[in-house]
Amino acid sequence: MTLRVHPLCGQLLRARSFRRLQGELMLAVVLPDGSVGTIPAAATDVFGEEQRCEQPVAAVLSVDGVRRLRALLAAKSRGSQSRGTRRRAA
Repeated sequence: MTLRVHPLCGQLLRARSFRRLQGELMLAVVLPDGSVGTIPAAATDVFGEEQRCEQPVAAVLSVDGVRRLRALLAAKSRGSQSRGTRRRAA
């Protein structure tokens, strides 16, 4: 089992070994596609601590939120053009 919000949460992975990377204890595991990856050992239940999976929270904007975001992006785009940072055609 992996970190609550990790896409592989709830899947059983075969552990191969432990290693330390920059002082953090990592677990080398065989991923579903057969490749080997490392994940922080603390993000697993390898030490017997059960973790529950949580579904990622989806961010949904209202119609008004989309309009405000579009206006902010348009204003930012106009601002960068006036400062001479616009890319020139080659």
